[in-house]
Amino acid sequence: MATDDTIMPMQSKDKVTNARMWVYVGDQDHPYNVFDFTMDRCRNGPTLFLKDYNQVLLADDYAGYNGVVVGNAITRAGCWAHMKRKLVEVEKSAPEIAREAVERVRALYAVERLAKDASGEARLQLRAEKSAPLLAELHDRLLEWKEQLLPRHPMAEAINYALGQWQELNVFCADGAVPIDNNVSEREMKRVVLNERTRSS
Repeated sequence: MATDDTIMPMQSKDKVTNARMWVYVGDQDHPYNVFDFTMDRCRNGPTLFLKDYNQVLLADDYAGYNGVVVGNAITRAGCWAHMKRKLVEVEKSAPEIAREAVERVRALYAVERLAKDASGEARLQLRAEKSAPLLAELHDRLLEWKEQLLPRHPMAEAINYALGQWQELNVFCADGAVPIDNNVSEREMKRVVLNERTRSS
């Protein structure tokens, strides 16, 4: 299951407050999009919605998922699009590192394009053969770059994000049904935002 959330303006008696809209997207065997509305972004929203779920949750690093992930023994998968975005955001601070790191992430996506129409089993095998070695090499490079940079350097922060999420970012290599990124739920959230803007105009 993939999930994301966005601000949802809510009209109260005398003002507009920021509530929250969440989306939960199923996989190929469970093709559904479920939207959940909450009054805020506290962890009670995902905790209640996911109370009976115990498989894989593909999400960003929002800490509000932590309780239900641990309590339900959910496997949490990370998003490579988020990781790549953080590198691009600080590209100017260390252009050579950013260039190489982004190219290495693109190599992972190239494998995904090859596996686009494959079965989950075949995709998993392709990832084991091609993506796993790329991940090992990238991890080594991240550690090398971290040693070269001051702790508060913008690129060091992006690298620390990747290393801190490394276990989650590797889940797609252990399960052929797990996407490499969370773009599917982010697209659903963009539709919500666009529809809200259309109604407001």
